[in-house]
Amino acid sequence: MNLARASGRGTGEWVALTGLGNIHMLQGRYEQAADHLGRALRLARAAGHHNSELEALVGLGIVHRRQGLYGQAADHFQQALRLAQATGNRNGEQAALTGLGTVHRIQGRYEQANDYYQRLLDLAHQCGDRNWKFEAWQGLGRLLHATGHPDAALKHHHHALPLAIELDQPRDQARAHNGLAHAHHALHHSDQARTHWQHALDILTRLGIDHTDDEETNTPAIRTHLANLRQHDETAAPN
Repeated sequence: MNLARASGRGTGEWVALTGLGNIHMLQGRYEQAADHLGRALRLARAAGHHNSELEALVGLGIVHRRQGLYGQAADHFQQALRLAQATGNRNGEQAALTGLGTVHRIQGRYEQANDYYQRLLDLAHQCGDRNWKFEAWQGLGRLLHATGHPDAALKHHHHALPLAIELDQPRDQARAHNGLAHAHHALHHSDQARTHWQHALDILTRLGIDHTDDEETNTPAIRTHLANLRQHDETAAPN
């Protein structure tokens, strides 16, 4: 990054800043991530480089969401959505819709979340993008579970899991298994819930990670769910 600055190559500097920001985000150093992405955003805007501006905006949205700063996250995602639509960047538009759907869902604004996820699903179908189809199905499944419709949530997660398998994306497979487990558990399907949580845990253990991009899919929570199921089985078992 210092070399890019010294040579006057602004493009190299904001690309480096974005890369560093993403690395800090993956490692959970959110303040450093926000600092690097914010600097990248200012440079990209000054240069009129819309794709880099979009990338920084989406990155900042994710960082602020993980920090629990939902208002700031929504603002960055909304800026990204407007820019993506103005410049015809379909990938950026889908990333922004995903971020907005998730932020509104976490905050309990379910109608708004449903609108963003449905728009994402429609756009992903138009573009034929399986990654964003996965995010739409997964997000809608989470939303339906949160609004008391686990049977419908099952159907959506059943759409999401095969996509994650086709794309060979184990982290997303773990997310889909976790969503299926929650829906089955809400429907009192203990065996199916256990199976899906175990699949999710096995995937995360094999990858050597304890969480995914979806904060709701993490090993401590999954281990707790499995332990609760075991305790329930032991309590229900006849003496």
